[in-house]
Amino acid sequence: LKAFNGGKVMKYTELAEVLNLEEPVLKPLMHSLSCGKHKVVSKSPAGSKINVTDTFSANAKFSCNMRKVRIPMASLDATHNAKRVEEDRGVAIDACIVRIMKARKTLKHQQLNAEVLSQLAFFKPKARVIKRRIEGLIEREYIERSTENNQVYNYLA
Repeated sequence: LKAFNGGKVMKYTELAEVLNLEEPVLKPLMHSLSCGKHKVVSKSPAGSKINVTDTFSANAKFSCNMRKVRIPMASLDATHNAKRVEEDRGVAIDACIVRIMKARKTLKHQQLNAEVLSQLAFFKPKARVIKRRIEGLIEREYIERSTENNQVYNYLA
């Protein structure tokens, strides 16, 4: 914030030079200061994305009743990318299937599907995904198909 003393208006590139910060550090920092709950720094053009062409200045209109103002650091990297979410959900499905099979020992495919869907409240996996996870557990020898009926699974301790 000292860089803006005296009502200076600075471009993104000038800020990077003055603060001696690289883009991966400066972008989230400026996003936190100009696009968060407390807009300590005003940005033009207005928007929620930080571009190299943006200009910044101290927000003279900023006021807060709090003695201390907490400004959380924005994380612009994709922490919730689709691949990671899918991987995390796969682990949750595996754990759910193993938990059910450990309690029931033997179960038909449809019953297992229904039980998994009822236990996973925070997301609803597709039947195809559940089947794929069951196949993975069979390969890793957590469960097996019954020798008498192909639609029945047995838990392996």
